[in-house]
Amino acid sequence: MVITSKQHQQHRGTIRAMVALMITMAMAGALSACGLGGDQGSSAGSSDHVTIAAIYPKTGLYAEYGKMFQQGFDLAKDQVNKKGGIQGKRLDIAYYDTQSDAKQDAAVAPKIASDKSVIAVVGDYSSPASSAASPIFQQAGLVHYGFNNSSPTFTNSGDHVWTPQISQKINQEVNAEAVAKRAKKISVVYIENDWGKESYQYFKEAAERLGVQIVYQSSYLPDSTDLTPILIPAKNAAPEAVVDIGYGPDGALIANTLRDKLDYKGPFFGGQETKEFLSLTGANAQGAIITGVFSATGTKDAKAKAFVKSFEDRYHTVPGNFEITAYQAIKDLAYAGEKTSPTREGIQEALGKVKDFPLYQGRGGTFRFNTKTRRADTIKPILLQVDQGKFKQIEE
Repeated sequence: MVITSKQHQQHRGTIRAMVALMITMAMAGALSACGLGGDQGSSAGSSDHVTIAAIYPKTGLYAEYGKMFQQGFDLAKDQVNKKGGIQGKRLDIAYYDTQSDAKQDAAVAPKIASDKSVIAVVGDYSSPASSAASPIFQQAGLVHYGFNNSSPTFTNSGDHVWTPQISQKINQEVNAEAVAKRAKKISVVYIENDWGKESYQYFKEAAERLGVQIVYQSSYLPDSTDLTPILIPAKNAAPEAVVDIGYGPDGALIANTLRDKLDYKGPFFGGQETKEFLSLTGANAQGAIITGVFSATGTKDAKAKAFVKSFEDRYHTVPGNFEITAYQAIKDLAYAGEKTSPTREGIQEALGKVKDFPLYQGRGGTFRFNTKTRRADTIKPILLQVDQGKFKQIEE
């Protein structure tokens, strides 16, 4: 669906809220049967601690992302507590495995909202899943911090829904600029969900403005296992580059199909910065370009370098985009609680008025939120390219 006006966006937000509430009423009674209880219990009413709830994919198709998120969350939480917590209160994280599925997000949201020790919520991986829970948190006056949610309409559910994630409008403009420097005729495939359709529309508008001709385009269903039927005509259109707008597993399937089955040798834009993507594609990922928010080897920001060292010391691996955004989410909310109070009201107040949140992404420094959009408009993406099995920052 193409977003054409502010009125249309608001209408969609209302529909999403109604759908989420209907799902919640239908499924709330089945919480225990669904196994959606938090991995770590919280004791509402305790005065010596506060809790951030994390909705994330511990299992399922996107479990790779859940693992990376939890590493970032836990590292940040332990650092916060080592420095005395938030205004002297120990910080806990209560984990809820949703598999990044909209129905599960909507089902578990009431349980989280009713836990008075929870001062904020982080997650989920996908924007559609997160958006299913947002109306419940909004109604409860609980900040929903969608740190990984780049859909331009994500914050439409209400004034308690925030994200520091770069919007797809900005991401796809940078993506189109990178493509335009390398190709003038392209084939584009994109995932068939709200995020994918919105992202493709932004990419298309930017590409056409830059003089890039899209000679073939097609969407594909999430969880697809064979995309040959749409990739054959994509290749046969004789593009100078193929662009995928989707998630990591999709990008791996597309890259492997293009390289191994269809003998496509041109530039490929797609995938995500994960070990899973690199291991699934192997040599087929060589040269792939994506937009990103962080480079462990390219960052020049002192606090980001300190994060990289702490992460490597603890997990014995190099962090990437998903680990840093999860880490920063906890740091952001802890910083907010220190500036005001570690309460639901305090977090909401701080996100609207604090002007110097420490920024670990991009080129570092600090950031603030646009209080009208509840997005961090000043964070800019960077370009990453696969070289010899590793994503490396490239300057253009």
